[in-house]
Formats: sequence, structure tokens, C-alpha cells
Amino acid sequence: MLLRRIYDAQLAQASYLVACRSTQEAIVIDPTCDIDRYLEIAATEGVRIVAVAETHVHADFVSGMCGFAALHPIRAYLSAEGAELPWMARAQLAPGAEIVRLRAGAGFSVGTLDFIVRHTPGHTRESVTFELLNLANGTRVLFSGDFLFAGDVGRPDLGAFATDGLTLKEAVDQLRGSLASLADLPSDTRVMPGHGAGSECGKSICNIPATTLGIERVINRALRSHGDSDGFAAAMATGTNEPPPYFAHVKKINEAGSRAFAALPSVRELSCDEFAARCERPEFTIIDTRPWNDFLDSRLPYAISAPFERAFGPTVANYLEPDDALVLIAECAKVPEIVRVLLRVGVAPESIEGFIEPRAVSQLATGSFATQGVDDISPAQAHALIERGAVTVVDVRSCSEFSAGHLPGAKHIPYTHLRTRIGELDKSKPVVCYCRGGSRSTHASAYLARAGFTAFNMRGGYWPYAGRGFAVV
Repeated sequence: MLLRRIYDAQLAQASYLVACRSTQEAIVIDPTCDIDRYLEIAATEGVRIVAVAETHVHADFVSGMCGFAALHPIRAYLSAEGAELPWMARAQLAPGAEIVRLRAGAGFSVGTLDFIVRHTPGHTRESVTFELLNLANGTRVLFSGDFLFAGDVGRPDLGAFATDGLTLKEAVDQLRGSLASLADLPSDTRVMPGHGAGSECGKSICNIPATTLGIERVINRALRSHGDSDGFAAAMATGTNEPPPYFAHVKKINEAGSRAFAALPSVRELSCDEFAARCERPEFTIIDTRPWNDFLDSRLPYAISAPFERAFGPTVANYLEPDDALVLIAECAKVPEIVRVLLRVGVAPESIEGFIEPRAVSQLATGSFATQGVDDISPAQAHALIERGAVTVVDVRSCSEFSAGHLPGAKHIPYTHLRTRIGELDKSKPVVCYCRGGSRSTHASAYLARAGFTAFNMRGGYWPYAGRGFAVV
């Protein structure tokens, strides 16, 4: 057997390519929409993708299920434990492709590999786990999707995004039942989860690629406590951030049917004049992928700071309206990978107008469209402004970080929620943003400046401020 974990560090998301070596047939579990990468890996490994399976309807990335079924003669295995999705009734399938909806206990084979479906709801109503049975050494493998992670479980509060949604109480009760259903499995059962550390689909996922039920029965608080109804419900209700706003948009895409991308769309390079014209039009959002200091040197209007690093995709997706037109400031060599990430978080390719190289922007930044709406300040400067009551202080960290300590009078708005909660802030008053180390607050302050605020990023974040002896609560 061939088992390849295909990991997207941007989304902390894992897909799996599983192949039977004797027949060279393969299945992909939980693919993203850029399906070319799975086809390339399969070709390199000398196997042929004959099936694709999905553990549930995803909210954090655009699925590749529709793309595979529209372009390739595959069997598409989907859960029948929830409502039929709108795209299934009108899907235009490739010749030989087939949609197969499966209920708990159903099985299917890929070559000599046998899978069985376990219904494991809680994260969503339709969530299933694919259990691989007949390995040579007798070990079983669970492809658990967003049900069971290393050290954690899928968030039950995200089920409300679905058309066939769950109340939180229903989701928590179902999740308890799903965890209880694992009791019959041996401790050496391998668990291949759908996410790693940093994903918003859990709250404390461990930074390891795979685990076993034996390990989880020791370290996983949810798995240990599922027998205590009240304690389990309390644990599920604490320490969780609000769901990222872009999840609702992506969920709708996946329910309606995501687009098929046989190859990455190309993005043209803009001339300096074309870029300058777009800088002066508020309907365009400039995605500046350069480091923060380079962004500050330019301070372009209608630009947001989103260095191309970990969490770039979710950061951008949470700051965009679905119909926003985008222009990228990015190195030409990085543009294809940036486009790939944007597609995964629900950005339509036609909304990307083009890109310009950073070196070209540096020649334009002193022009008439430069803005002074955002700046860096030190903790001491922030403290002086706060003492005078001259600013609104916004803590853009997570709920748990805010609860552990924050600046007096700070308003808590996680940086990923500024677009949906910006109406809570007074535009006539300058805003100081801070986070733990000064990174998330750069995104927040740049976004506020784009929206017309005078915004300051507090360098270094919370700990240098507290370390100087300034009051915190």
C-alpha cells in the first residue's frame, strides 16, 4: 500500500492519497480544488486515481470533489448521512464518473484495499470516517476528517454553517456519541486527521501528522471526558474563537458545487500605469504580500498587508467581500502559489485583476496616492496615547489570549473578524491595535487604515507592554 499525506501549511489541512500497489489504483481523501497537484503526485508514484472521497462538507477550503467528478472518470464517495447537496442533482460528470452516497456500515474497495464507512457526526451532521481494514499487519487506519484530531476533536459549533445545520447542543451530543463509537477499536488503530496545529476547525490540535487511538485515549481531553455529559459540554463551550467569517462563504461554495480547475489560472502582470490607476479606485483591494516594513514605506490606499507566509490565505479571505476585485503586489515567481492559496479559500480567479512586482511599487509609493493612515508605534508611545484617552485600543488576539490578560479598556475583536465587526469602532478616533507579538496587529491596523481609520500597530505586542510595568488586567 502507498499512503501519502499531502499537507497545506497555509490551512493546516491534510489530504491523503492511498493506493493499492498490486493494481496501481488510488483514492484521494478530502482534496482541495486545485486537483492538478494530486494528479502530479499520482503520476510520480505510478498510480492512477480512480476514486475520491470526502469526509464532510468543508467550510475552511474549497473542495476538489466537483473538479475530479467533472473532469475525470472517478467514483465520488460522499456521505449520505445528511441532506443531498444542491450540486449533486445538476452535476455534469465526466464520462465514466459516478457519485456514490454512502451510509454508515457501507463499504467500498480500491484495488485490494477495503474501506468501511463510520458515521461520526458532531463537527457536522453528515461527517463520516473512512476505516481502512485489511492491512497486511492487521492494523486499521481511520481517515477521520474533522471528527478526531491529534489531541483534539472537530469544533461542534461549526455545524450551524451548513444548510442541514445542527444546534450546538445537538452537535455536542452527536460528537459524544461518535467518540463513544470508537470503543470497539484497538489502541494501535492509526488516525490520519484532516487538520494539524493552527487550524480553526479545532482549538488545541497537536503539531503531529498522525496519531493512534491509544495515544488519544491518554492525551485527548475530549475523548477521555465524553462519558461525562455536563463536563464534556462545558469543555466544548470554552476556549474557542468565533468561527472565521470566510467559512460561511466557502461552505456555500461547496454545497452549491465548487468549480473545476484542471490547471492554475494565469494572472497577468500590470504596468505601472495600470497599477497606479487601480490604486486610486476603492473597488480594488491591493493585497500587499511584502514584509510589513515595506508595506509601511508605501502605505498605499485600499491596500491590506498580508505577507505571503503561514495563514496568508485565511487572513486575506476574512478581509474580503465575495465580489472584491484584487491586485497583488508579489514577486512573479510566487504568484502561481499565491493564486493556488487564494483559490482554496474561495477567491474567484476572475476577481484577480493582475499583479505587480514589489520593485515597481517602490517607484510609485511617493506619488499622489500615498496615504499616511497607518503607522508603527512603540509600547511607550501607545501607553502615552492611552493615558490621554486619545485612542481606541483593539486587542486582535484570540478569546483565550484576551481572557488571560489584556490592556485596560481594550475592545476585543479578533483580527479575522474586523470586516464583520468594524461598525463597532468610531472612525473619528485613532485606533491602536495589538496582539501577542506584533504580527496579527499589522494585518488589523492596515485593514482599518484601508477602511478610513487612523490606525497604529503597537510593535512587539502585549508582552513588551506588560513587561515595562504598564497596567494590564
